[in-house]
Amino acid sequence: MTEIMDFLLEQWIFSGTLVALVALLIYGERAKKYQIVDTNGAITLMDDDDLIILDVREEKERKTGFINSTTHIPMGQVKGKLDMLDKNKKILTYCKSGMRSKTTAELLCKNQFNHVYNLKGGFDAWQAAGLPIKK
Repeated sequence: MTEIMDFLLEQWIFSGTLVALVALLIYGERAKKYQIVDTNGAITLMDDDDLIILDVREEKERKTGFINSTTHIPMGQVKGKLDMLDKNKKILTYCKSGMRSKTTAELLCKNQFNHVYNLKGGFDAWQAAGLPIKK
């Protein structure tokens, strides 16, 4: 055991780098608690009647269409309206391309929402797949 300690002390740059990488790996896994799903994964989630589909786009974007049965809360308002959402239900977030909904998914996870999903590619991917929308 002392040989290992001697090695680590002599190789302090290597040791420090190793510790930092392990810490980043552990933190990265804890920080990202939501899952990314493609359109097929989203459709599978929609089989659950208790799923909340959260559209975080702005109102003007919704005029181009939206996924049926969605709850609409623009991203900038989500933090103030967390109490409107059930922490025990599955929540699928989406925006136009998937970036704002990713930020929203992270926010939900930080606030103890347990089953959070983000639609990869957002509404653009949904439309590109030819899936139904409402206007």
